Amino acid sequence: MNFRAKPIAISAAVVGVSLFGIGCLRLFAGPGYEQALATGLVAPSAAAIATSLENSKNLLGEKPRRPIACILHGIEIGLFLSAISLFTAIVHGVRVGFCDFAGGVVGFLLTAVIGTVLGGVWGACVAEIAHRVRRRRLVCVLGSLFAPLACVIVGLLRFYTSPIVFSFDPFVGYFSGSFYDTVIDPGGALVSYRLGTVATITFVLAAASLLDRDGKEWKRAPNDDTTLARTLLAVVALGTSLWVTANGVALGHWQTSESIARDLGGKKSGARCDVVYPDSMPEKDALLLVKDCDEEIASDEKVLGVHGPDRITAFFFRDAADKKRLMGAADVYIAKPWRHEVYLQVEGYPHPVLGHEIAHVVAGSFGRGPFRIAGELGGWWPNPGLIEGVAVATAPEEGELTDATWARAMLDLGILPPMREIFSVDFLGRSGAQSYTAAGAFIRWMMHAYGTDKVRAIYGGQSALSVTGKNWDALDAEFRAWLEKEQPMPAEAMSFAKGKFDKPGLFSRKCPHVVDGLLKQANGCRDGQSFDKAIALYADVIVRDPHDAQALYGRAVSEVRSGKTDAGRADLESLEKNSELARAWRDRAEEALADDELERGLYDDAAHRYEALAHATLDEDAGRTYEVKLAAARDPEARDAITALIFAPSLHGADPFLGAAKVGEWANATKDPLALYLIGKNTARHGQYREALPYLEKVIAVGPPSPRIARELLRQYAVTACALGDAKLVDAARKAVEDAAGPFDKTTSGRYDAIERLLDRCTAR
Repeated sequence: MNFRAKPIAISAAVVGVSLFGIGCLRLFAGPGYEQALATGLVAPSAAAIATSLENSKNLLGEKPRRPIACILHGIEIGLFLSAISLFTAIVHGVRVGFCDFAGGVVGFLLTAVIGTVLGGVWGACVAEIAHRVRRRRLVCVLGSLFAPLACVIVGLLRFYTSPIVFSFDPFVGYFSGSFYDTVIDPGGALVSYRLGTVATITFVLAAASLLDRDGKEWKRAPNDDTTLARTLLAVVALGTSLWVTANGVALGHWQTSESIARDLGGKKSGARCDVVYPDSMPEKDALLLVKDCDEEIASDEKVLGVHGPDRITAFFFRDAADKKRLMGAADVYIAKPWRHEVYLQVEGYPHPVLGHEIAHVVAGSFGRGPFRIAGELGGWWPNPGLIEGVAVATAPEEGELTDATWARAMLDLGILPPMREIFSVDFLGRSGAQSYTAAGAFIRWMMHAYGTDKVRAIYGGQSALSVTGKNWDALDAEFRAWLEKEQPMPAEAMSFAKGKFDKPGLFSRKCPHVVDGLLKQANGCRDGQSFDKAIALYADVIVRDPHDAQALYGRAVSEVRSGKTDAGRADLESLEKNSELARAWRDRAEEALADDELERGLYDDAAHRYEALAHATLDEDAGRTYEVKLAAARDPEARDAITALIFAPSLHGADPFLGAAKVGEWANATKDPLALYLIGKNTARHGQYREALPYLEKVIAVGPPSPRIARELLRQYAVTACALGDAKLVDAARKAVEDAAGPFDKTTSGRYDAIERLLDRCTAR
């Protein structure tokens, strides 16, 4: 290959400069998913252009290359440009440190290298046409760009016309689609897809080997001993390529609404909601999903003051892995407003984020562009702050505090972002908790301060200045003044707010894909009692990020549970005393120390820790767990039942069946309200609402053991009443929740707001 040839030199410079430049961004430094994706967007087109210009010029000469030589030259150029891109990645990897060199290189080979080689092959094919026309260079450039661009368009069309967010592309390789899913694992689907790509390249090579030239025209190459073998190779390769293409759905390369519905198997329709669900789900649970969906549509429409689509389809997948396999997003919930569809995992009633996703679809009624969203350029350029802010404000997630109170905490900590940044693409550069909370709190405030119609107008494309008479900075100042004046701040909130919001965004993290992938494996090993393997995986994470709290905690707990008690307790004590660590992780470390003490019979020591944790924590779920464990430490009659039900420090872990039996024995023997509460709550959580009701009512009658348990008791009572559709029960639940002497702080409690919203929507007629 002549490296000095102008087309090759220019393409090499373009690839080298562009990939080196983008590698300056931390997320793109070193071999990995993002770097391979960037290479796939640049290098194949560069390879195609260089090959087509080089080959077409050669084919005008006196000794034109044979067809097979043209294809091989394209492959050579593709490999050369891939090597340049990989070299830039290695340079940046040396600069910032490698995350997973071997894994990154393998991923690069399966995506960018094969794609760039295909670009060179495509360029050779373009040259066969270009050298026959007058405007050779123009045809070479446009023809070379045609196939990569056409494949991107096909991917976009599939995104637009189906539920999928991922894309397999002949040139790019793989695009995961979900920004907040940090574990990138296309699995075997990428291997089978690249089998098709390699088969295509093999077919072109084999077919070209059967041809020769007579001037500008092709002719059949002379037969020799390998002609039959090359012909068979071409036929097999073509058949393989066509088979992979035809079986794309079965191989997981793409999906449609119909194919996903077939895979899940179940479907039921309500007043306005069509629910697609796993056919293994009991019918009563499927009917509750339909009820949940219909209620959320009506509730979101009431808040936003509009009528949404006549019908909305909600896809409920078996779990995160199933959703990842079928539509591309694992731990991220997705809505497509233009398709009137939402995509979620199955969870209990009421689904925690169904209302949020339906809000995106309802907001599409006043959104813009083909995607029916908020954004610039007629809706083609999304405004993620407005999109997510409206959904959060319409259907807030249940939490210890309201979004407004959390925003006040950010303000006091000096980390509340400027609203002009939140309502721009900078939204994506921050942690999800910070961006979503700030956007939701601001939009909720605007709905009350300026009216929902003004929010709809801004979402629909009008400027904040034209709608309110104030720009983003002025609105920001007004919002901050309101937070300071109107939002009370619980004293204990600040220590938790720092941990909740002081997290780096994806672009600021080191090796997020590798670290989160290792953490996922390690957590699975720990939960599966494979402690030695878990310890090794956590250690691997700590090498990459010595300050990763989850890894430090996971390693320490695994050490304790595996019998390495002294080392594990020393690590837990170090975490518990680390003032730079988020409060939630320090509390988890102290809880693990208490769990170990309880198992070893040091009941007073364990009780002291649980009591201190319960007193100080803002986390309602964690606080209730501390209180229940405190009862196990102090009450011998409760100890065996609670240990079997929720306490899992030992090698055998908790046993729900044994726990249920022992809690039943405890309740029968003592009539303890805590035992009755545990039976009622867990029965309701398993969807047995009618059976749970008597236990919940008994605890309400005799009085729950603590205010924190009282709040969860009333929440479960409200959920049970709504699930059963009993108007009298709903009225009774509302009366208990709204009781002035009740356990809720109605000014700051996000849980109180969530229960009120549930009661409102389930009684709407």
